[in-house]
Amino acid sequence: MALNVTKMVRYASLGAELTSPPIVGAVVGYYLDDYLKTSPYLTMALLLAGVAVSFYRLILLTTSLRNGRD
Repeated sequence: MALNVTKMVRYASLGAELTSPPIVGAVVGYYLDDYLKTSPYLTMALLLAGVAVSFYRLILLTTSLRNGRD
């Protein structure tokens, strides 16, 4: 069994790809809430949008890795 470096890199980057959208969404939402004075609404909306993007990316990555595409 040979080492597939591209597949190893994809698995290694999975953590950053899944955690960054909710973090970025929460930070951007916080600053937009502060600017627009709409306290928790945009923070929660963009956080949930980031979670949805993370689940979408997780599904795409796992199906592509399962099917053998890199």
